[in-house]
Amino acid sequence: MKVIIKKGEDLSKKELILIAKESIKNFDDEGDVKKVLDRLEKEKNSFFFLLKDGQKILSFGFLRPEKIEYLNKNYNIFGIRNIISVEKKKGHGFLLMKEVVKFLEEKEKTGIGFTGSRVAKFYGKVGFLTKEGLRNRFFENYAGVAHWGFYVDGKDDFISKVLKTKSKIKMPSERW
Repeated sequence: MKVIIKKGEDLSKKELILIAKESIKNFDDEGDVKKVLDRLEKEKNSFFFLLKDGQKILSFGFLRPEKIEYLNKNYNIFGIRNIISVEKKKGHGFLLMKEVVKFLEEKEKTGIGFTGSRVAKFYGKVGFLTKEGLRNRFFENYAGVAHWGFYVDGKDDFISKVLKTKSKIKMPSERW
């Protein structure tokens, strides 16, 4: 097993289709593979992490570059997106996310994702810092259950700065 890191523009059609189908299975993205593929086509600059055994994808996720304005300063961070293991409870997600943490730490970049309380414990074990209620700092009227944030704070100390104040964060979109 090996983690491969690819830019979105370098993913094969076969990889894109698997990612789309698994995204629907795990997040019920309206059940429309074409819609998910259209969204993935916009991820050309994202970094996709693929845990593979030979040609078989066992787990995947991606880091989307995001530009966020906070306290009149722009921060270039990564949004952690669509972390999925094709087969659950095999340790594949753990291996994948260890590589994501390593990547962020080596690049000294901030990366943040959002999840529910049960899965937040998993991200803590992998090496992320976790914070209950962090999603609400980024999305004011969020009504879902994924209120926890998991993150690596890069050399910009973006998350540390956010946690020290109550100032509004200007997000590029409502969908992470």
